Amino acid sequence: MSRHHLRTARGASPVLVVVGYDRPLNEFFLQLWDDGPEAEADEPAYSSLDEPAADWRDIATVVRRLEDLDVAVPRSMIDAVVADSVRRAGNRIVEHTLDGRVTELSA
Repeated sequence: MSRHHLRTARGASPVLVVVGYDRPLNEFFLQLWDDGPEAEADEPAYSSLDEPAADWRDIATVVRRLEDLDVAVPRSMIDAVVADSVRRAGNRIVEHTLDGRVTELSA
């Protein structure tokens, strides 16, 4: 499973966006975590697991959900997740920034 992280904001609220590719399921996933100082880390504010009927094999589903949630991510983050699916990457953790910087935390 690959995981791509981005700390950003949704409106005035800080959030952590996690997008990735699940190799065993051969599909993408999306999580949105509240990231403020008083955030509860037990459950994401949004998880693609809560929408099993959506087509998570299509990256367009991830992009649409991000738009629906009013969360902007750099295009390079989406491209990196798609590249993971092409390579069937696993056990990869990458941190992204809004200005396009990328840090590989685990490969």
